[in-house]
Amino acid sequence: MERDDGRSDAELIASGVDAFGVLYDRHVNDLLRFFLRRTGCAQTAADLTSETFAAALLSSRRFVDRGKPGRAWLFTIANRQMNRYIRREVVDSKARKKLGMERIESTTEDLERIERLVDFEPVRDAIDGAVKALPASQLEAIQLRIGRALPYREVAEELGCSEGAARVRVSRGLQTLARHTEGLT
Repeated sequence: MERDDGRSDAELIASGVDAFGVLYDRHVNDLLRFFLRRTGCAQTAADLTSETFAAALLSSRRFVDRGKPGRAWLFTIANRQMNRYIRREVVDSKARKKLGMERIESTTEDLERIERLVDFEPVRDAIDGAVKALPASQLEAIQLRIGRALPYREVAEELGCSEGAARVRVSRGLQTLARHTEGLT
């Protein structure tokens, strides 16, 4: 761990490679939490964090200090990485490859440390409560449509209702889950 020397994020970014370790140490856990909350996977969170810092290092020469915290700049890059991941369902490694950085496989201990950064217990409790609050017909519809990835036609057949009714049950159930879990991420 680099010793934080008190420089602002903007100063660290402008200082280039030599100061990037301090910037990394200052924000790595925040980025890991950000990605872990969104992906639920410690390895993916580690890969996305690594790619975010590599992309930040590659673009640091273009960084312009506009008085905003450097943390905001990092999270802008992190959001782009997250969006790419969502579109492709794979972590982009372009920036790391450009820097000649190999992907480091995280150990079980590394992954457990990352998972400890986020307390998922309140999320689990809220989801359990939301699921228990669902009417049985909506829960079954969600399990068929989302859990088993069945098309609505087959969901309707399983439920013994029309396709439109199956869509309504899934939609209402997901809306109920969303209301009960709002603000958890």
